[in-house]
Order: sequence, then C-alpha cells, then structure tokens
Amino acid sequence: MVKELGFLIQIINQLIYKVIKDKDIVIFGKNSIIAKNFSRNFHNSKNQIISITRSPSLDKDIICSLDQDISSKNLDNICSKIANNSNYIDKVFILFAWIGRPRANSSYVETWEKNKKIILNFLEISRKLNPSKIIFLSSTSLYPENSSNYFCELDPIDPKTYYSKQKLIAEKQIENFAHDHNIELSILRISSAYGFDNRFSEQGVINKWLYDAIKYGKLNLLNSKESIINFISFDQISNAIISSIKESLDGTYNIASQESISLKNIILEIERITKKKLILHIINGKKRTININTNKFYKATGIKFENAVLSNIESIYSTILKELN
Repeated sequence: MVKELGFLIQIINQLIYKVIKDKDIVIFGKNSIIAKNFSRNFHNSKNQIISITRSPSLDKDIICSLDQDISSKNLDNICSKIANNSNYIDKVFILFAWIGRPRANSSYVETWEKNKKIILNFLEISRKLNPSKIIFLSSTSLYPENSSNYFCELDPIDPKTYYSKQKLIAEKQIENFAHDHNIELSILRISSAYGFDNRFSEQGVINKWLYDAIKYGKLNLLNSKESIINFISFDQISNAIISSIKESLDGTYNIASQESISLKNIILEIERITKKKLILHIINGKKRTININTNKFYKATGIKFENAVLSNIESIYSTILKELN
C-alpha cells in the first residue's frame, strides 16, 4: 500500500511540473516564510530554484540586499551569477522580498524607502535578464474591510494602511514594466496567511496565537473576535504560485479560501486543543469583515482553496510543542 501511494505521489508531481520543467525559478527574498514554504513545496529539481537573499544558507545562494542602494556594477555581477547558475534560458522571477507586515505599526517613510529600492532593484535585474514571467505577491488588504460583499479583482480598491498603499504602488510599477517589456505577469493578491513559523512573529496570526496560548494563556486581538476573515495557508499559497506558473496566468488574481471564518471560532478551537480558558486582550473592538471572491483564479486553474483553518490548527499546535521542547 505504501509503495503504491509513493508511486501515485510521484505521478502527481510529474503532472504538476510537466509544464514548468524547462524553466529556472528565481526567488527574490528567500528567507520570507512564504518563500521558504514555496521552496519546500517546489522540489522538481535541486537546481531548479535560484535564490537571491541577504542571508545565504546554501553555497549557490546569491547574496544581495534588495532594500539597499546597489551600484550598476554590482547589479551586473548579480545578473551574471543568475545566468551562470541557470539551467535554462526561460526564467520565472518571483518577488517575495518586502519590508513590513499588513498590521504592523512601522512608519510609511521608514518602510517605503526600503520597499522602493526593492522594487527598483528587482525591475533593473528583470530589465537586464528579461524573464519570461514575473510573479508579485500583493495583498487583499487593498480591498475595503467593512463590507459583507465578496470583492473580486475588478472591484474598487480602498487601501488604508501603509502596507496596502505600498503594495498598490508596486503592483502598478511592476505591471507597467511587464507591459512595456512583453513579460507575462501574475499579481497574486494574498489574503491573511497562516502556518507554522518558528520565529513566532506577528506574521501568521494563528501561529502566534497558538504560541501565546501555550506560553502565556492569553491572546492579543487587534480587532473584535466577531471579525471574519478569508484565511489562506502557506501551503495553499505555494500551490497558487505553482499553478500560476503551470497555467501561464497573466493578470491579477485573488488568493484566499472559499469561505471566511470568525476569529471567535478559531479561539474556541485553540481553547479546545490547549485545554485552557484564554484571556483575551482586545486592542481594537472594531469588527473586520474580509470576504474575497476567487472565481477568476478558479476558472483559470480549476482550483478552489477550502477553509482548512480549524483542521490545521492541531497540526500547527503539535509542531509548536515539538519546537518548544
């Protein structure tokens, strides 16, 4: 039975990667949690992924701080290293690198100076190497958060935070560049992401809540527990990226689960698993309502992402316990 299952998984992987086997995948920002998850999920070839990072972990990683001023000479050197490490002429560039988080308190000026350089350096490297495809990870925080409507890609946007405003600027700049250079572009607007992250940072609120529940028996809520959100897992995001390559998606696509879930239900599940009555520190009692329409992505790929938050909480909890022990 195990042997047959292994064979089936091998066949599935072959089907997934049959369209993208002749492309190099170049990821910018290797150490972001979503980039790490993508690298684990995308394992077609050990030489398939080329990583651009400020903190290399492998000999073949290319060192580059995208958020800093980079001279033309150094940019040429980076491009030469990418070319020398490439297996194929055809390349997909994925921009994971970004400064700041959706709900962080950093100032606009502080983060924009760095993100502006990330965008400019990424586009300059793209200009020199001319990838066949660019993927940019944007955010559904561009949409209003106080409506029961399910927002699709053509609906009016209403960015309120420094994070969403900067993501919108990046979308426009990358979109104009891709249009002018005839490069296929997938802009993936990602909803609130979750999954295990051993940094236990505020990125990935469910991971952070589980950690705080175990360690302190209390949770910090930025909004009312009645808030409802289209959570999407790190694994589902990776699958969306892979699908956008496989299906040659060109345009803007929402990436979120099919149904939203209330924070109240998540908290009840965390209390059930941890066997604790948690203390809630509600920082802002305002209710957030995030409903995202993903029909465009479904029609292009045939993929719907189910809301698997409640079923995934226990596995994340178990992983955190192992990490702490």
